[in-house]
Amino acid sequence: IGDAFGGRDHGTVIHACRQVENLMDQDGTIKRSVDYLTKIISKNNS
Repeated sequence: IGDAFGGRDHGTVIHACRQVENLMDQDGTIKRSVDYLTKIISKNNS
């Protein structure tokens, strides 16, 4: 994943994931957006 975003380091990716999780907990709009994108990505990979 880090390579796909400009060669980011593992720790940077983990930090970003945690930040998004925190935002999802605080903002329902962000949660719905992430859930929607996850659904689309999952469909395309099946």
